Amino acid sequence: MIAFLLKRPISVVMFYLAIVILGVFSYLSISIEGQPDVELPKLVVRTVWGSTSPEVVQIFLTSPIEEEAAQVKGLEELTSRSTRGYSEVILKFERDTNMDFARMDLNERLSVLRRELPPGSSQPQIVLTTANPISTDNFMSLSLSGPYDLNELYKIVDETIGNNIRSVQGVAEVVIYGESEREIRVELDRKAMDLYGLVPDQVMRKVYELNVTYESTRADMDNREYSFVIQSGIWDIQEVRDLVIQKVGNRLIRVRDLGKVFLAYSDKLSLSRINGNPTIRMDIEKEIGVNLIETASAVKEAVANAKSSFPAGLRYDWVRDEGKMMQDQLLSVYYRSLFCVAIIAILLLIFLRSLSATIVVTLNIAFSVLITINFMYYFGVTVNVMTLAGLAIGFGMLVDNAIVVLENIFRHREQGSDRMTSALKGAQEVVWPLFAATLTTVAAFLCMLGLKERLAETYWSLAIPVIFSLSASLIVSFTFTPLLSLLIRGASLHIQGKTVREPAYQRLLGSFLKTISEGYRRLVLFSLTHKILITGITLILFTLFYFIYDREIDQGSFSFFASRNDTIGVVVRLPQGSELETADEVIRQFEVPLMDVVGYKDVNIVVQSNFAHLTVSFEDDMLNSSYPTALKSKLVGVAQGFAGIGLTVYGINSDDNYYSGFTGYETYNSSITIMGYNYKKLMDYANAILRKVKRKKRVKDTDVQTTQSRFGRSKNETETVLLIDREKLKNYPLSMQYLLSFIQRNLKLESMTRAKYRGEEVALEVKFKDARDFDVKDLEALVIKIEGGQDIRLADLMTLETRKVSGGIDRKDQQYAVRVRWDYKGSSKKARRFNESVFNSLVLPAGFKAEMDYAENLSDEETANLEWVIWLSVFVVLMILIALYESFIDPFVIFLTIPLAGIGVAWIYWYTDEPLDITARIGAIILAGIVVNNSILMVSHINSELKRMQETGKTFHKAVAKAAQDRFRPVLLTAITTIFGLLPLLDDFVQWFLNLPGIRLAAQWLGWEARGAEELNMSLETTLDMFASLSRTTVGGMLSATLSTLIVVPVVYVIFFRLKQWWFKRVREISSLSSS
Repeated sequence: MIAFLLKRPISVVMFYLAIVILGVFSYLSISIEGQPDVELPKLVVRTVWGSTSPEVVQIFLTSPIEEEAAQVKGLEELTSRSTRGYSEVILKFERDTNMDFARMDLNERLSVLRRELPPGSSQPQIVLTTANPISTDNFMSLSLSGPYDLNELYKIVDETIGNNIRSVQGVAEVVIYGESEREIRVELDRKAMDLYGLVPDQVMRKVYELNVTYESTRADMDNREYSFVIQSGIWDIQEVRDLVIQKVGNRLIRVRDLGKVFLAYSDKLSLSRINGNPTIRMDIEKEIGVNLIETASAVKEAVANAKSSFPAGLRYDWVRDEGKMMQDQLLSVYYRSLFCVAIIAILLLIFLRSLSATIVVTLNIAFSVLITINFMYYFGVTVNVMTLAGLAIGFGMLVDNAIVVLENIFRHREQGSDRMTSALKGAQEVVWPLFAATLTTVAAFLCMLGLKERLAETYWSLAIPVIFSLSASLIVSFTFTPLLSLLIRGASLHIQGKTVREPAYQRLLGSFLKTISEGYRRLVLFSLTHKILITGITLILFTLFYFIYDREIDQGSFSFFASRNDTIGVVVRLPQGSELETADEVIRQFEVPLMDVVGYKDVNIVVQSNFAHLTVSFEDDMLNSSYPTALKSKLVGVAQGFAGIGLTVYGINSDDNYYSGFTGYETYNSSITIMGYNYKKLMDYANAILRKVKRKKRVKDTDVQTTQSRFGRSKNETETVLLIDREKLKNYPLSMQYLLSFIQRNLKLESMTRAKYRGEEVALEVKFKDARDFDVKDLEALVIKIEGGQDIRLADLMTLETRKVSGGIDRKDQQYAVRVRWDYKGSSKKARRFNESVFNSLVLPAGFKAEMDYAENLSDEETANLEWVIWLSVFVVLMILIALYESFIDPFVIFLTIPLAGIGVAWIYWYTDEPLDITARIGAIILAGIVVNNSILMVSHINSELKRMQETGKTFHKAVAKAAQDRFRPVLLTAITTIFGLLPLLDDFVQWFLNLPGIRLAAQWLGWEARGAEELNMSLETTLDMFASLSRTTVGGMLSATLSTLIVVPVVYVIFFRLKQWWFKRVREISSLSSS
């Protein structure tokens, strides 16, 4: 095949030209997203019910919804959360579930339930997002300001931008902050009502009649059947004022005689400001599973289209744009990938001493990537940070095949062969070892397809491009590289016995490489004559670093994608029931000092009744200064002056974040979830576990969390409960509904009654004018007047009681769930072991069960799955080697490189003091495939050299040393390109490189300094950590594997070769004795 292609260069060129054209088309057409989706398909049912306590919400809202949701087909997991006035039921489905059908099925089941929900509650809403209604971590946020009243501005925003954004595919919800709802307010005078013997419900009924739509029966007219509808509505406030409530004697009592009627705006539910100026803030939430970057672009386009209809002076600013963050992250990985290629090219130029040869090998990367992009487009694989990381990790491996082919071709030329013969023989000789090496690597990555759930969704995107690219590189190495080698005129080659003159730097470099090569040959000879010493040192190192791995190296966690925060934030959490003005007053203590300083970009404020959030953003050049840290310290100083409220100051550097009181941000390094059917008993068991863990001196902070909602308090709250004596109520002509309605008119409670005013839906509120200042404790002193003139004291019918209620209730699969949490002072490994010991010692009765929490750690099933895949990759590599060599000895010698690579992995994590997290263990799967490649080349060439030992006249040891020396340059080069090609994925290396004086000056001269800062600050921290873990594992493993290949493998080969000779000799002796 190689000879056939070498004779048809134009056909080969046309083939690769077609690959270039198709690759460009595929790249322009392929879908680009930020990160792989690790979540199961979800549906979320949300329901709101005023300020109702979590226990009541659980009983009357959450439980009925759970019962209906549990019957939906394809359901994998059902969880719920009940907090004050809010119910959320989350349905997780199997991955192959038809979500459109599931949503329709759920909607049909809830349609029956909607009629049975308690009065005052909203209708259940099915959404495709799990973001909390008051979450500060939205997909996109937009602030709008202008020379308009905020209420007018809200109407403009909602009707223009709001409707455009809601129509964008992939947008789940648009929440607008800073608005006030329009309402018709009727404020009644108590004295006037008493004078005419009226009650508030009489007024309410009359006013509401203005808004009722009456439908008559169908009637015939002009031989046609018509349906007559009598519609009413309020078109003028004067209609309400003139409305007759009752006739007293000859006088008509109208609403205006009983109080005031006017249009107003409801109390603000939230406030929003930018740099001290009131604004309307719009938070946009996306659906689960949609392409983040495409959705963000569509939202921006919708806003741009709406801009033409903006009134004069309306300004908008993007407060948060996660789509841009993802694009910056992709750009960061893109630049790092180019950095990898640049480093590899420089190393090739140094070792090959030929610009032409360097271009040929670099082109191998380019064509392999183009072929990979074609495959990804054809199979529907999207481009994200993990696929780009897979390509970047594979760059060093992509050149391995081309290097070996080209180096072998060079070797034949240096021995005097012509170009065509050298290209043919050089490529043919390494077909088998390169095929074996590539097959083992691809097989190891294929084993990653055995990962499940979160691991699968995260790391499949890493494995697939590597599988494609490595397979492509093998094809390119044997089809394109030999052809281009005919064009190479490297100065280091000796052609037809004539030495081509080399430049001085090349002669110096060549002399240096020859000296190293000769020194390596002598080292191999020394090792072969001191086999026991080399074997003993290897065993000691392996035992030592296994001990270090088991005792010293921290086992890290499974990292989801979480963004690095380049802002400073302040979160205020007040007790439930706090006024909006109180929260605003607290956050202003942080906001006002910032108005007097400069150096930041924007200060954004969002305030709600018991919650406030401040965000300070910076320009890129300020992020690299000490100013943000100093400003954060100033805000921490303000926070330290408060007590009794929850306060968090975070950002820039997580090490100095400030927490005070209950913030929802407390961190505990250990937790166990217990579930059961009885909530009271569940809390008893939880407290018993806490008493047990408190006996340990290292356990400091403990907590029983009843809800995982960050903004739902897990601590008990106090609640005033109104208890009505139903027996006494029977003695009066008074209905429960009338009594509750009277109480509502006297209190500052949200009105659930709606009315039509000039075609627009508004709230209708009928209350006593002093209701806003009325204290709930004054209820007992009120006198209720019923129709008929009888007066009844409320104290005779009801009592007020204050009691503790749960701050929130979580359920999983229709069982109550609470988390027992504590903070273990010690290493994470010791904390995890203590957590496991507590879990294993639990004894719970029937109907109750416990689960280890795996938010950041793998579950038992996931751990078992990962371990199985790691061992599978190792076993598959061994099986392939045995099958390819039709032997057990050579594969075993090659296979030894895998455990010896573990020495380097343990060393690098011990040296850097970094945790060996899940991504690092995924790197072990990668290592299993790539560390054997050089060993395959080494063992194959030693076998070839020993077969020619009689021809060369070398002794056994010298023949092995000569074979090792022949493979020294390609082994060293492939290892170095792989290792150095991974360094740009280490953030510490990038920062060190960019801060080199020469590089910094060059960047300033080229105007790249801002790009470097943006790259380092806008990338997501977790993604960089994942890259670093993969790089560390691979670099550490490759270092020890390369040393093992160069020194240990020849020694072990000789040991097993001598053992094989001794064995066959003994077999022959026994056979000869038996025959004689």
